[in-house]
Amino acid sequence: MASPVSVRLLPDPDQHDLLAATLERVNKASNLARTRALEQGISGKAALRAAVKEELDRFKLPAAFVAPAVARVEASLTRQKFGTYQSLVLPPASVKWPASDRVTLPTASGKRTVRVYMDPARGGLRPPLEGRPAALVYRNGEFELVDAGESPR
Repeated sequence: MASPVSVRLLPDPDQHDLLAATLERVNKASNLARTRALEQGISGKAALRAAVKEELDRFKLPAAFVAPAVARVEASLTRQKFGTYQSLVLPPASVKWPASDRVTLPTASGKRTVRVYMDPARGGLRPPLEGRPAALVYRNGEFELVDAGESPR
């Protein structure tokens, strides 16, 4: 089985701090929404969405994070809490590729365009994650976007 496609982000120091703060804030808001859902016995997508949106608003996070946060909180109701820098899956509509070496993605302070490293061995001019859900992953002090969609069979 092939490993998922990933793209290494090359953020400048300010963008790096912003991406880390974004993951941290989304995960804190998701944990609070999850706790609230469990304590209040919230069931149903609409009620869960309202609880998640309220927590995201409290952390002053943009609406682009509502759908991914609702999906992850819904999936986590039977599992553990989110870690500080746990990855976040962004829907395809949230991740734009204005050029083959840049990606625009939502952050805690609005959308930001970040440089990326594309492996020249992969060839092609089209970004490999265009039109696919992408997980923003923080690993070993670096950020990556990893294909979070179903692999073709």
